[in-house]
Amino acid sequence: MKFNKKKVFVTALAVCLIAILSMGSLAWFSHKDSVYNEFFVADSEDNTPDKIFSVDVWEQKDSNGDGDFNEVEDVERTDASLVYENILPGDELSKIAHVTNTGHYDQYIRVIVKISDATAWINAVGLDIDMNTVFVGFDETKWDHISKDINGETDTVTYVLYYTDILESEEDLVLFNAVKVPESLTREQAAAFSGSFAIDVKAQAVQTEHVGDNAYEAFATVGMAIEA
Repeated sequence: MKFNKKKVFVTALAVCLIAILSMGSLAWFSHKDSVYNEFFVADSEDNTPDKIFSVDVWEQKDSNGDGDFNEVEDVERTDASLVYENILPGDELSKIAHVTNTGHYDQYIRVIVKISDATAWINAVGLDIDMNTVFVGFDETKWDHISKDINGETDTVTYVLYYTDILESEEDLVLFNAVKVPESLTREQAAAFSGSFAIDVKAQAVQTEHVGDNAYEAFATVGMAIEA
């Protein structure tokens, strides 16, 4: 089984959080996840694409509903809708997002995180709305060339992150483990959300061979293949 030297690029979209904000209080949050989608492309002698080259984004189940991150082996995926009741400013909503190399080859990884209702978020936390402002457990030392784009037309904030290491076959990494409710969030600021907010996570990958010495250079050769 052998790759030819053309570039291979795959994408997975699998994690989406929707939090419902009451217009008069901070009483209700919920989220529903689209958990598992795989797209893979590779050249092989037997022309069998299954799990030759693929990446998966998925969410770990919060087994007891307390929002704590439990890093254990054989963690369970979730595709259930979760309801958070009596949420207060400063609370953390469990959202344990994983990126896994489900193929047979080492891969460079790029992740795109998009948050809706940018104006409402900025009103609550200010223009300095970086990944650590919104998410708990995000380790910026594992990511490089981090960029942020605030789009006024779509009212979204989009982050693009490049994994600093190589993700080996069957290796898994955790992107973050919770979403922060701003400590200073007021009823008026909560009302600025359009009834809910959504967080989408996309993972993209290229194989490590024939595409450069690091993740950033590798993805520079293929560009943004899907809408950020």
